[in-house]
Amino acid sequence: MQHFSFDFGDPVYELAGWKVGAQIITFENTYGLDPDLVRVEDGLIAACGLRWAGGQERCGGEVAVASEGGTDALRLAISARHEKKIRCTKLILSGLPEGRLIGSRMEEHEIPAAGIILGWPRGGPPMPLVFLQDPEGGWRYFRSLDDRVREKRIAVYRAGDGGVTVELIHEDAGPEMTNETAAPAWEIGRCDDPREIVHAQMAHNERAFGLQPWETRPDVPEWAREISFVAAIHMMHWSGYIFNSYADALDVLRWVCGRIEGKRVLAFLPGWEGRYYWRYGHYRPHESLGGEDGFRRLVDGAHELGVRVCPMFGCNCANEGLESFEQWGAGSHLTSAGGYVLQGNKPDWDVSRAHDPGWQAWLNPGAPGWGNRLFEESARMIEQFGVDATFYDTSGSWTNDPNHPVFEGMMRLRDRLKARFPGLLVTGEHWYSPLGAIFPVSHHWCPERFPEAFAKYNRRWAHLNTGDPSRGSTGVHEMGTHPWEIPELRQDLWPTVTFVDGTIANAPDRVEQVIALAKRYAEEWL
Repeated sequence: MQHFSFDFGDPVYELAGWKVGAQIITFENTYGLDPDLVRVEDGLIAACGLRWAGGQERCGGEVAVASEGGTDALRLAISARHEKKIRCTKLILSGLPEGRLIGSRMEEHEIPAAGIILGWPRGGPPMPLVFLQDPEGGWRYFRSLDDRVREKRIAVYRAGDGGVTVELIHEDAGPEMTNETAAPAWEIGRCDDPREIVHAQMAHNERAFGLQPWETRPDVPEWAREISFVAAIHMMHWSGYIFNSYADALDVLRWVCGRIEGKRVLAFLPGWEGRYYWRYGHYRPHESLGGEDGFRRLVDGAHELGVRVCPMFGCNCANEGLESFEQWGAGSHLTSAGGYVLQGNKPDWDVSRAHDPGWQAWLNPGAPGWGNRLFEESARMIEQFGVDATFYDTSGSWTNDPNHPVFEGMMRLRDRLKARFPGLLVTGEHWYSPLGAIFPVSHHWCPERFPEAFAKYNRRWAHLNTGDPSRGSTGVHEMGTHPWEIPELRQDLWPTVTFVDGTIANAPDRVEQVIALAKRYAEEWL
């Protein structure tokens, strides 16, 4: 975390026992309140002028911080106007006591020496909610009551006076940024039990984003409520190495279904389209794996066993070298609010140790070109081969794109698919609370301290980088290898096995251990 190398001189005001300051940040500079032009009355801080350069310069502009409530639950709403486009507003809460933090993945930890920036919806907790331990007992909390997916950053650091400072930062949606802003309310307060505030935030999310309990979600087909085991059958690596052909995959499913009912099994197919990631954006069965006829035999054979089939698609990524890329990808690059074209992850696919896949474009599913392409490619596969589910890799990759909204683009993709294919299960990677309203199933993590924040609404299977039982191979994933562990039995997690070449031949007992766990899962929860 970086700071100015001088005292910026932000004035501090007291609201219901909290020390509050504010900044307005444009794309050119940072501005604070001019203390000579501030009035504070009836819970309102209002400034009709700003200072910058640590108070050496002054300019016009207006800021208002309105408060409602008391010390234990105080709501703050900041609005501002400036002659330049406003990037974000910042509320600065200073003089807080030293204490442990609940943030990031909602686990408890010390405040790092350099401080920490917790972004949302990407790069921090699954909800815009952070707790700071109070040495006098209980916790202080900081949460956003936004009813839309808009960028939040919560920065926590030790100040020069020995206390702790918390910054609450809000950005308007990129396409909507102007020289005026009115941020949704932040709530700050004290509590004895953080779970009470987590549940309050869950209730807010239900109202704002339409989250419903797993048992009553209308976007979950009935067949998906019978799943207790995921066979993650890896096919072609980026390099062209084949772990399993379509025929091999069907043999895996026949072996599995000799030990568990087919209706309990979801077949997840990474690398089914050919070279993993290299073929992202052009989804066709690959000749080296068995071609269209082989893929059709795989899907039909799976259905005869009662198994459901879920191929993998890239939500944000495509190869710029694909035919006709300029027609659907060139205007769809994912861009930061400041105009930086993003490349997303940068795996060392070719082990050159350069981490420089220049062919790999990172695209916004909210852009019409890529959004339509992704829908059309998905729909064609569903119609042509009858697959039961779709999985969207990296769907949690969010940025405040000034051209097109990312979250709303994914919502539109889900809605279009469900309108045409009501029995389809639409799944994705990663999770933050509103994303769980789009994808009822993901394959990422669930918070250990507050598992209900995920498990009430969603199910998941083990991540793509899970090592296989025979040698810890992660198949097509860039991690390479990862030690195998038997999964934990828990309601939110479908027991999963990664299948590469030789998994069943070399570790049948370990696979059967997970299948036995899947049977227990079905007995206990289905």
